[in-house]
Amino acid sequence: MGLRSRLKKQVGRILDQFSGEHSDAAPDERTPYSRPGVPNDGAEVVMARLNRPKSLSAGKDKSTDKKEE
Repeated sequence: MGLRSRLKKQVGRILDQFSGEHSDAAPDERTPYSRPGVPNDGAEVVMARLNRPKSLSAGKDKSTDKKEE
C-alpha cells in the first residue's frame, strides 16, 4: 500500500465523518434555549477601556518634533 493510497483512505474517512450520512436525524420539536438564573434589569453595563499601544506614525511625529527643537 503506497503513501498516496493511505492518504486517500484517511481523507475519505474524515470526509465520511463530516458528511450527513452518519449524523443523527433532526428532532421533530424544537426546544428553546433557556438561560439559568434570574435576569437583573437594574444591571449597569460598562464599556471596557483597552490599553492599546500608540500607532507608529503618531510616535514618529512626536519624536521628530522634539529633535527639531
